[in-house]
Amino acid sequence: MSLRALIDVTTKLMTDGEFRNLLVTRPDDALAPFSLTPDEIDALKTRNRWSLEECGLEEWTARWVSALR
Repeated sequence: MSLRALIDVTTKLMTDGEFRNLLVTRPDDALAPFSLTPDEIDALKTRNRWSLEECGLEEWTARWVSALR
């Protein structure tokens, strides 16, 4: 598990609107620079709250990421 990379992604999502849009429209491009596990990539691509929590995100962060559209 690469919780540090997952936290880096979520921090960038919270502070960078262009990155948020890229994750929604071209997730492979958005996530390529980060050292994430396959499970973390899948959780971020699907924005599944429960999967994000299983990967180590706190509940409120996972809820916030899962609400991105």
